[in-house]
Amino acid sequence: MTKEERKVGLAVGRRRYAQLASKRAKGRFLDEFCATTGLERKHALKQLSARRKPGARRGAPRRFSAPARQLLVRIWRLSGKLCGKLLVAVLPEYVRSLRRRGPLDEAAACELLRMSASTADRALRHAKPKGGVSRRRSDSLSEHRREVPLKVDAWPAGASRQPGWLEADTVAHCGGDMSGSFAWSLTLTDVASQWTEVGCVWNKGAEGVCAMLGTMLRRMPVDPLGINTDNGSEFLNHHVERYFQGRLPGVKRTRSRPSAKNDNAHVEQKNGVAVRRLFGYARIDDPALVEAMSAVAADASLLRNLHVPTSRLLSKRREGSRWVKRHEKRPRTPAQRLLDDPAVGPHLKSRVRALLAAHDPLDLRDRVEAGLARLARLMARTPAAEPPRDRASSAAGSARPPRRPQGPQRPLEPC
Repeated sequence: MTKEERKVGLAVGRRRYAQLASKRAKGRFLDEFCATTGLERKHALKQLSARRKPGARRGAPRRFSAPARQLLVRIWRLSGKLCGKLLVAVLPEYVRSLRRRGPLDEAAACELLRMSASTADRALRHAKPKGGVSRRRSDSLSEHRREVPLKVDAWPAGASRQPGWLEADTVAHCGGDMSGSFAWSLTLTDVASQWTEVGCVWNKGAEGVCAMLGTMLRRMPVDPLGINTDNGSEFLNHHVERYFQGRLPGVKRTRSRPSAKNDNAHVEQKNGVAVRRLFGYARIDDPALVEAMSAVAADASLLRNLHVPTSRLLSKRREGSRWVKRHEKRPRTPAQRLLDDPAVGPHLKSRVRALLAAHDPLDLRDRVEAGLARLARLMARTPAAEPPRDRASSAAGSARPPRRPQGPQRPLEPC
């Protein structure tokens, strides 16, 4: 029987069963009903009963009040919608920040501080929304590649646990069209502490890349020991080589193996959370926007490094057909990792403490949101230019279709 047939048969059977008076007649009808529908006798009795009590809510009673759950949702949105495990690690800090800003329901705050990560995830369930690879053009970089050693050969065995070993990568804000000039984001990540800095440059020229690289290194509270990059032309050229020789003589320069993204995995995973979530996937081809993008990226990097905890991967081993991963038991922010690391010098730790004392998480978030709003207004006023035509299309007299209006392909969200 199909589901609809069973529903109709159940309605008819319930009416007939209610009209029967004797126990024997009801027993015969029940035998026939079970043989027809395939239901168990006890379940058939419950289905045919005229008085069915509504089922009560299953599970343990709720321990947290509605104001506590509302406060949790508010802090969850202010923190950038962290998962429960990461959110619980920074709840005390956000509660203190909200107390400084105005009156707070102390009873709800006390309940919130007793909440576990699993309970926070369950309480946030209603607030959460439901719901071909292109290859890079090969350039003649063999000479520079031979001069820069591979990361797997040059980095020491304990580099992932020693602050100062960095990974760098770039992200193109081209909107899916690599022709012409547009903005690029440069990301720099410390492998041991996960301290990440993001800056923006125009057209990934050597002058802009070197200048932004120096700015981000000055902002990082670690002494660089080595920098690993991919095989892109923005990193493998004579200008960057001279910059390292003149400004960073003691820093080891390495590169990833071709077509091996896992060699630069710690910075590759930041492309989504640190760059794309901030600026989206739209094409940004106005050089006047780069300064505003860099300001927003600097504030967002401070917010992430000082007040957003992460759980680092400690080990990974294969058991049969699956990988078993072990992460840190206590999520920590990059700033906390540097303060807890005995290898970090006191002058660097004092820089981290000064940053923590000078920057409130909600103030930083307000600055990021204000910067994104200003950037969105500037992008809305920028006229959409027609993309350049190649020689073949110009000779044939055919033009590309006009570009879509300027603007992000997804909402601009703070990290």
